Amino acid sequence: MGATPELKASHGYRPDVDGLRAVAVISVVAYHGFPTLLPGGFVGVDIFFVISGFLITGIILDDLVRGTFTFADFYSRRVRRIFPALIVVLFASFVAGLIFLLPDEFAQLGRHIASGALFVSNVTLYREVGYFDTSAELKPLLHLWSLAVEEQYYAVWPVLLVLLRGRLSRSWLLVVAIGLTSFALNVAYVQKQPSAVFYLPLTRFWELMIGGALAYGLRRTGPSLLRPSGFIARYEQGLRNAASVAGAAMLVIAFVVIDVGKGFPGMLALLPTVGAALIVSAGPKAWVNRFLSLGVMVWIGVISYPLYLWHWPMLAFGRILTVRLSPPTTLALIALSVVLAWLTYRFVEVRFRFQRKAEGRTRAVRTAVVAMVLMGSSGILSSKTLIVPTSAMSPLAQETELAVSDWQGTVNAHVAGASPRTVLFFGDSHMQQYAPRFVGGGLAEKNPAKTIEFFTLGGCAPVPGIERRGMSCADFVRRGFERAAADDIDTVVIAASWYGLLSRTDVRPSDRSGGPPLDLLAPENQWIFDGFEAEVRKLVARGKHVAIVLSTPRGDTLNPRRLIDRTVAGIRRREIAPLTVARFKATVSVMDDRLVAIAGRIGAQLIDPSRLLCTTTCPAVDARGNFIYVDESHLRASFVRDRFTMFDSFVMAEAAAR
Repeated sequence: MGATPELKASHGYRPDVDGLRAVAVISVVAYHGFPTLLPGGFVGVDIFFVISGFLITGIILDDLVRGTFTFADFYSRRVRRIFPALIVVLFASFVAGLIFLLPDEFAQLGRHIASGALFVSNVTLYREVGYFDTSAELKPLLHLWSLAVEEQYYAVWPVLLVLLRGRLSRSWLLVVAIGLTSFALNVAYVQKQPSAVFYLPLTRFWELMIGGALAYGLRRTGPSLLRPSGFIARYEQGLRNAASVAGAAMLVIAFVVIDVGKGFPGMLALLPTVGAALIVSAGPKAWVNRFLSLGVMVWIGVISYPLYLWHWPMLAFGRILTVRLSPPTTLALIALSVVLAWLTYRFVEVRFRFQRKAEGRTRAVRTAVVAMVLMGSSGILSSKTLIVPTSAMSPLAQETELAVSDWQGTVNAHVAGASPRTVLFFGDSHMQQYAPRFVGGGLAEKNPAKTIEFFTLGGCAPVPGIERRGMSCADFVRRGFERAAADDIDTVVIAASWYGLLSRTDVRPSDRSGGPPLDLLAPENQWIFDGFEAEVRKLVARGKHVAIVLSTPRGDTLNPRRLIDRTVAGIRRREIAPLTVARFKATVSVMDDRLVAIAGRIGAQLIDPSRLLCTTTCPAVDARGNFIYVDESHLRASFVRDRFTMFDSFVMAEAAAR
C-alpha cells in the first residue's frame, strides 16, 4: 500500500465558478418568470448547492492545512457575506407587506421573515404544506428555503471537519458517508414524502457533499481523477474539455427535461449536480469554462446572490397586486431586480464583506447581527399580529379576510339520522366544501331523515387507478368505493375538482411511482375514465342511487383576493368582467362532457351547481355584496350552510319517504 496522500492549500479565485453561478441564477429567474419556457430552470438551486459545497469546503480545508482556521473568522465571513443583502430584502418585503398585504397575509409574511432571519425557512415552509396553503407564487420569501439549507450546512460541516483536522487526508470518508446517506434518503422518500425531501437538509446535503468531494480532490497532492499522471496526463486537457462539455450538456438536459411533476430531487437531481461538478472539475481553461469566465458571466455571477434574493419578492408582490402578470410586466420586474441586485452588491454587500481592518470587520459583523435580530423580532411581532398592516382598519380588507378564511370543509363525518339508510358524500375538497350544509350547524340540526356520511380527502379525486406523489389517493379511492358498496348506503353523491385534475403534474398510474405524469385526455389514457365508469356502474347495479356533481364555477374573477385593488392609498374593489356561464362551461366541458356521457350510459343522476350559482354569469358576490367564494373555485362555508340547497332532497324527510 502506498502512503496516504496529503492535502495542500490550493484555494484561489475561479472566475468560471462565478460564471457557473450566473448560469444557476439565470435559470432560476427564467423559470420563476416564465416557467413554461424553461421547465427545469429551478434546478439552478441544485447548481448553487454544489458550488457552495465546493467553495466552503475548500475555504475550510485551506485554513485547516495552513493552521489558521478559527470558528470566529469563518462565521464572521459568513455573516458579512450573507446577512447584509438578506437584511435589505427582508426589510423591503416587510415594508411592502405593511402597505399592500391583508392582515392574514402579513402575519404569514412575518413568520417567513422570522424564519428567514433564523435560517429555518425550509422547516417553516415544509410545515405549511397542505392543500389550502397559500399558493407558492404568492409567498414573497418562499425562495429563502434554499438559503436555510446552506446555512444549516455551514452550521454543521465546519465542526465535523475540525474534528478530523488531525487526519484531513481521510476527510473524504466523511464526505462519502454523508453524501451517500443523504442521497439514499432522498431516493427512498422522494415519492412517499416529496415535500420533506424537497425542503429538509437531510435529503439535500448530498448535493453540497458533491461540491465538498471536489474541493477535497483538488487539494490532494497525489494522483487522482482530478489530477491524472503518467500516460493519461498527456490527454489531460482533452479530458477536461470533454468533462466541461459533458457537464454543460447535462445542465441543458436538466433545464429542458426535468419538471416539477417528475419526483424531484430524486435520481433526476444527478443531472444538474453531476453536471455542475464536471464543469467545476474541468478547471478554468476548459472550453465551457472559458465561456463562463467571460466578463458578463462573471458580473452576473458576482451579483447572483442579491439577484436571487430580489427577484422572487418582486415577482410575488407583482402577482399579489395584479390578477395575472403579463410578460412585459414580468420582464420589467426582472430587469428591476437586476438593478436592485447591483445596487445591493455595490453599496451594501461590498461595504460589509471587504473590510481590510480587523476593527472594521468586527463592526460590520456587530451591525449585521443587530440588524438581523431586529428584523427577526419584527417578523415575530408581525406573526403574532402585534404589528399589523395598514389594511387592518379597512372594512373591505376585513371582509376579504373573512371570506378567504370561511372554510369548514369536513374530511370525514358521520351524522346519525332518523333512518340508518345512509347518504355517502364522496370526493375531494370540492365535496368537502358542501359539508357545512349538513355538519356543524347546517341541515343536520333539523333531524335529517337519513344518516349522513362524508368520506373525502383534499387533492384526491374519486377516480380509481391513479395516484399522486405523497398523497395515498389510490388507497383513499379504493376505500371510498368499498364504503359506497356497503349495504347501509343507499345514496352516493360524488364530487371533485374535475377540471383541476387536468392541471396536476404528479398524476401517475397507481401501480408505479416513476415515469412522466399522465395526460388524462390522451386517447391511450381512456382507461382512467373507463375505470371510473366501471366502479360507478357497479354501485348502480347494486341498487344505489348515484349522483355525480359537475364542476363548480371556477376562475380568478371569483377569488376574493383578486377582486381587490391594493394601492399605496389603500384597498378598494377591483372592477373585473364577470365570469360568464358560456366561458365557464367552455373551460370545464372537456371533463364535464365525459361525466355527462358516463351518467347517461349507467343511469346516474347529474347535479350541476352552476344552476344554483349562476344565471347568465357566475357572480363572485351575492346581492348584498358579500363574497361567495373562498378562492377561485371553493364556496364559502357560510354561503353553503345558508343557501346551497341542491343536496337537501337526499336527506330530508320527503326523500326518505320515496
